[in-house]
Amino acid sequence: MRNVITLLFCCFSSLVIASPLKIHLGNGSVIETDMAALLKEFPTTRFETRLPWYPDQRSFTGIPVSKLIERYGDNKTFAVTFLALNDYAATSTVDDIRAFAPIVAVKMNGKPMKVRHKGPYWLVFNLNKHPEIDNIAYHSQMVWQIDEIILHSKDDDE
Repeated sequence: MRNVITLLFCCFSSLVIASPLKIHLGNGSVIETDMAALLKEFPTTRFETRLPWYPDQRSFTGIPVSKLIERYGDNKTFAVTFLALNDYAATSTVDDIRAFAPIVAVKMNGKPMKVRHKGPYWLVFNLNKHPEIDNIAYHSQMVWQIDEIILHSKDDDE
């Protein structure tokens, strides 16, 4: 029985690390990546904040969205859409991303986030640092269970 439990733990732990993520670029191409590759490629940021979905403050570690835009966007990128596993989507402007520095969180309280805990990727704004955005307009942008990120450029045919 212990071996079965150990095997299940190893399988489900690797799912968090191998969580696929598609990044759609402004030119129409798609990059498929995963958490291990992202954590190798990008620096992470950590902050503590209160969010409306929890009664207490939480610590979040993740990749600054601004770094994703620097790497995958261009000077015509004006917005980023975050699409969840359940097809919920929200779009943040590059101006808001620069002003409020959200992260694509991959850890909460030091632990990788599972799908049942809003993971493996969650767009999080630091509401403690920016109380002026502690409102429904920004709460609705904090997409969890992200599986696709879409960078919008002015050349997009939308």
